Parts: sequence; C-alpha cells; structure tokens
Amino acid sequence: MTKKLLALLLAAVLLLGLAACGEKSGNEATSAELDLSGAEYHGELPFVKEGDEPVTVTIGLITNANVTDYKNNAYTKWLEEKTGLNIEFQQFLSQKEAATQIALQIASGEKLPDVLLRFTSITKQQGETYGADGYFLPLTDLIEKYGYYLKESYAFCYGGDLSQYELTLRRCAGADNQPIYCFPTLLLGSLDGPLVQPWINQDWLDKLGLEKPTTIEELYDVLVAFRDGDPNGNGKHDEIPLTGRITGAGSSSSVDPMNYLLNAFTYYNSFTYFTAKDHVLDAPFKSQEYRDALIFINKLYNEGLISQLTWTQSSSELRSLLNPEPGDPYLVGVVTAASSSDFLEGKDSMRAYRPLLPLKDHTGKGGFAPINYTRNLTTYFSIDCEHPVEAFKLVDFMCSQESYLRQRWGEEGVDWVYAEPGKTGNRGGEAKIKVLNPNVFTDQNAQCWHMVASVADEMYWQYEVDLSDPNAWNTQYVNKLNEMYDIETNAAQPEEIFDFAIYSQADYEERSEFARDLTDYIVARRSAFCTGEADPNSDADWQEYLTGLDSLQYDRWIELAQIGYNRLFE
Repeated sequence: MTKKLLALLLAAVLLLGLAACGEKSGNEATSAELDLSGAEYHGELPFVKEGDEPVTVTIGLITNANVTDYKNNAYTKWLEEKTGLNIEFQQFLSQKEAATQIALQIASGEKLPDVLLRFTSITKQQGETYGADGYFLPLTDLIEKYGYYLKESYAFCYGGDLSQYELTLRRCAGADNQPIYCFPTLLLGSLDGPLVQPWINQDWLDKLGLEKPTTIEELYDVLVAFRDGDPNGNGKHDEIPLTGRITGAGSSSSVDPMNYLLNAFTYYNSFTYFTAKDHVLDAPFKSQEYRDALIFINKLYNEGLISQLTWTQSSSELRSLLNPEPGDPYLVGVVTAASSSDFLEGKDSMRAYRPLLPLKDHTGKGGFAPINYTRNLTTYFSIDCEHPVEAFKLVDFMCSQESYLRQRWGEEGVDWVYAEPGKTGNRGGEAKIKVLNPNVFTDQNAQCWHMVASVADEMYWQYEVDLSDPNAWNTQYVNKLNEMYDIETNAAQPEEIFDFAIYSQADYEERSEFARDLTDYIVARRSAFCTGEADPNSDADWQEYLTGLDSLQYDRWIELAQIGYNRLFE
C-alpha cells in the first residue's frame, strides 16, 4: 500500500470520527484550563494594546478566487487595527481538500490553524469528535464570558428577543452534557430565506393569454401550451417548458425543480428531510403523497414537459439558456433558478421572468415553500491556539454590526455611507446605508474576504435604492426578489417544523454508517422514477423501492433523529 493511499484512508477514518491518532492526548481539549478570570467583558477594543506583547492569530479558511490577497487585504488591515492583533492565514483550496488536510495534520501531529473559519466539510458531530479527542477547544465558557458581539447581534436581528440565541446555543451543544465546540453564526436575508426559487416566463404567458398556475393541474396545462403554442414566436418546436438543475437532497436546492414540485404534494425540506407533528418525526419518502409527486413528475418527463437537460446541465449551461443574446428567442418557460446569479445583469431575463407561486394539488394539499436561513455551525478553534481568548474575541468581533458592514459592503465613506433619514431601502423600509460601490463583494479585489462570517440581518441593513426607472435592471431585480420573498414567506408551512436534532456521539457514529448510503439511494431512486428508469405507477417497482429503504435502515434513521429531537424538549 502506498503512503499516499494510506494517508487518504487514515484521513477518511478521522473524518468519520471512527478513530483518532496523533501526538495529543484525548484529554487536552476537554481539560484545557483557560484564564477566564479577567474583568467582565463588554467588547472593549483593542484586545492587544500598544506596548503589549504582540499576539498572532492564524485563521484557516477556504480560498476564494475573488480574493487577490488575504494578508494585505483591506478587511484584514481593518481587523488588525481594531483589535491590535496580527492576523495570519492558512489557505485551503476547497472544502473537501480542507477536511482531508485537517485530518492529515491531526494524524501527523502537525500544528493546526488557531481558527478554522467556516469549514462546512467538518460537520458539527465530527467537530465534537475532534473536540472530545483533544484537537478542538471547548467553547462553552468562552461563549459565556466573551460572546459579547455574538449575543448582541442575535438581539439585534430578533428585536431584542434572545430566545433564538438560547436555541442556537442548545443546538450547538452536544448530547450528554458535552461542551460546545462549534461557534454559532446566523445570516437572515431575503436571498437566503426561500429554499426554492421558481420563475415563469411572463412574456410567454401574455402571448398565449394564460395566467400563472396555482395548482399542479394548471401547471400541466401551461406547460403543454408552452410546448405546443410556439410562445417564443420563431416557428420552431424548440421551447423547453420546464427545467432547472438537479442538485440532490441535502444540497443547494434553489435551482432544483424536484424540490418545488414535491412541495405541491407534501412538505419536503431537502436540508432537514424530516417532518414533525406533536414532536413525533417522520419522513415523506414512503408516503402516498410522495409517490403521487413522482407519478406527476414522470408524466411531465414522458410528455416532454420537463427537459432531460435538468438532470445533467451545469450552472453555466442553465445560465446560458436563461439569458439569450439580444434578438435570440427565449427557450425556457418555467425554471427554478437563483435570482442573484442566474439572471445576468445587462440581459433582459430579469424583466421576462416572474416569481411563481407554490403549487397545490387538486385536493388543496401542498402549497409548501420551505424556508431555510443560513446557520453556520462550522467554525472551530484548535487546541494548538496559543491565545485562545484573543482568537475567540476576534471571531466574536467579526459578528458585530460594524464588522458585518465592513465584510459585506466594504469601507465606510468609500464603498458605502449611512443613508439619510427617510430614504427607501431595498425591502421597502427605511434605508440604513447607501451603497457607492456595489461590486466590492462580487469583483476580484483585496477589499474583503468575500464571505460573511458574522451574525447579521440583511433585511435590517436595507441599502438605499433608486427605483424610479422601472426598466432599470436593478429596479427589476429588487422588485422581483422582494416579490419572491413575500410569496414564499407567506406560503403554507407545517404547524411544526423540524430544524435539527442533537445526536450523541454513539448515535452519530451509528447514523454515519448508513445515512449517506440511504440519502444517496433516495435521490437516485427519485431520479429513476421521474425519468422512467423505474415506473412509479407500478406496485412492483414501488415495493422494490420500499424494500431498498428498509434494507438501508430507513426506520432506524428516523428513530435516531427522534432520539435527538427529543433532547430539545428534555
């Protein structure tokens, strides 16, 4: 066996939390004695004053291609000036590469970065394993004493209500009185709320004299008209009635039409899977409603109403379909797409497409629009950190309102200024800031890290907009985004929504042995039923699918989630 293969196998074992090795003992992190005896902390700056011994904090992060320089970066320099710290970086090329590299560094006893910032490839449970084995710092006491800006920002986002803050800390904590190992942040925003973003070509509706559909039957009729009625007027049979991009369960789903269509029949959140009623969990994948949804999608596929490209096309290919060159016809009628990236500025597509309502079936069921705000529980502090209090204060300060504005919008007075009283914001309320340079967060530069690592409410920090020109792309963008947000947040929601469970290490390790295979199977069989590889109308094919679920411990999957969900109410 080669050394490289051995290293990769070892990394995989570490990532699954099945073993731990290296030079550190298994008790270092849990018994680390931090000096928390100082005066009460109220966010005082700087952390290191002039004349004090220099303090360096090393941040591990995933390299963003739009950041031309992290060390000589305006946001880095601003943080150093505010805090008195020296900030260094260890960069990783991708989330997958980062998780493997951290596992290898642990295996070899190599020093870890002080802070692992937004390592989404290291799950909460894996972080707890690393913490229990002595590699990540416990944060419970640090949060209690030094989480000043963290707590302040939750209060800011929720109008002074700290119940969400307490719930988040409960979510971060492990089972069996384990400490918190992940640093909790939250981003509320109109871009991040709706889990699925369905759009319809209004030009095509107008040409054919149709209304936007509100039920699956009406959607079917509209798609048939789009297929047969030559709505783009070029005399060719080239219209694509419905498309998007299949992403699979547990991943970004704003572009996945399956998640839109499934919610016309049953509540389905592709991130959390489970449904809840009276604190009892279930999952939709054996239900008649789920089967009915697959039968409907299969009908669309068989009749050419949903494109085969949906299962294969890339983001760039979908974007090309939606943004034809001037003079070329539109090709797509209904699409699930991300408003912030798939409708290109300078093109007419933002005008042509309108938000589509959540659909119901003929019985009035469905009509769901799952909401998913960005909750980041993937920042960790390593036991190798020589200055854990200062490192924690740094990440906590990054949660401040001041830091959020600096991360997201750039330098005050250069890239943005505070808005004058009475100016209208992008959500229709009073604007808080006026953006002078809207491209700080999207263009290549050394102005910011091109990530929002704070606790923030984008809907509160409304930016001043000029909507006087209805034909301007930005006017159309803001109006369509707000319309989509309002439609989806006012759509049907179950009375009880499962958000998370607290797994013990034993439960997590058991779950990790089969959960990935199970969810991959669900996604694969979903595609098979939709595209006709299997027949959702066939009782034999459906029974074969159910047998496969059982063989992959479907019931145990729900049972373990139920045990973790019960811990929220103990």
